Amino acid sequence: MLSRPDTLLSVYPNNVSDTDVSVPRSSDLAASNNSFKPLYKFYRHLSYEEFDYLCFEPGSKVETDTLLDPIFPKTYTELHPDDLSIANYPFTGDFIESLRKFKYASTSRISVGSRSQCAATFEEITLKSVPGLRIYPGILTPDVQRQLVVNVIEEYLPSETHLTNLHPSYMLPQPFYLFGHPRDTIIPPSDKPTVAAATPTTLGSLQDRKLRWVTLGGQYNWTTKKYPTFEPHTREFPDFPVSLTTLLKGASAIFRDRINPEASIINFYSDGDVLSPHQDIAELSSADLVSVSLGCEAVFFCGLAKDKPPLQVRVRSGDIIVMGGDSRFAWHGVGRVWDKTAPDHLVGFDYCENFEHDRIADNVASGRKRYGQWMLSKRINLNVRQMLDT
Repeated sequence: MLSRPDTLLSVYPNNVSDTDVSVPRSSDLAASNNSFKPLYKFYRHLSYEEFDYLCFEPGSKVETDTLLDPIFPKTYTELHPDDLSIANYPFTGDFIESLRKFKYASTSRISVGSRSQCAATFEEITLKSVPGLRIYPGILTPDVQRQLVVNVIEEYLPSETHLTNLHPSYMLPQPFYLFGHPRDTIIPPSDKPTVAAATPTTLGSLQDRKLRWVTLGGQYNWTTKKYPTFEPHTREFPDFPVSLTTLLKGASAIFRDRINPEASIINFYSDGDVLSPHQDIAELSSADLVSVSLGCEAVFFCGLAKDKPPLQVRVRSGDIIVMGGDSRFAWHGVGRVWDKTAPDHLVGFDYCENFEHDRIADNVASGRKRYGQWMLSKRINLNVRQMLDT
């Protein structure tokens, strides 16, 4: 049985000079049983400026020859002229309507008008080397991205049925509002810890790095690498949030596949964080996986085999990646995240002044003042999957 080692790891800050970096070459990657490993070591010491340079410089002395920047694919196509295809499709009325419905299905709504503004078309990138992988750069509009940030903080995290990595160690306030109290609020350790006993911490430390993930729908068990049950409408398989279902079911029209969201792991990344290579194999369904990026930029790895150099994709806020077909069970991970790379429409937005305040507690409303600053150093990834065959 294949395992799924998808633990979030922190890496050291960028404090190593170029001469200290062990540069992975294509021949080195191909000769390794784990071709992901040298790439993780390489990106660990790569500054954002260096990463940005590599995305635009084919044939540079550093061989990242499987690196793809979806909005500047020329570099990749020069090195792999027959691999990549780009198709342009018009946005459908159903998709535009799904964005509107997503807003009104959300518990707290941004007051920015009744209709999302989309470009006339969107791009779909596919690759022969990773069949079934589909990349949709920048497909989510800024207002939808902002609404998702708020939903994660105010709708998905607070629910008692959505477990986080913090629950086994701490006595979290219920409902759990990440910004509902001052940063120096003491969070006591659990009186019945299910992992190693923790010491008291502060709400600020949870915001900064301690919060790693929250599970929606089927409550994936990170210890056993399994879902505790496949029986819907139970405590361990609660109903999936209506707002996120509304968005993804509407978006399925452009993906050309029906998406039945039943579980999601939302990861919270900070600067330098990585996600180790793994396969998502715990579900009974082989339906597509949908990955949504918000906030800071990262490099995403994906390959059909662990012993071959993976595709490296630059991911930005608003991008969606779909793993279907042969890529559904591909090895994938995150090479690292760079802080201060989130778009202005997330970090410069006044989350407090642009909301409809009905039925929102005062402490939650005041906490919104900190959302933009928080997103300056965060990447949120919503990885959505279908658990059951039907």
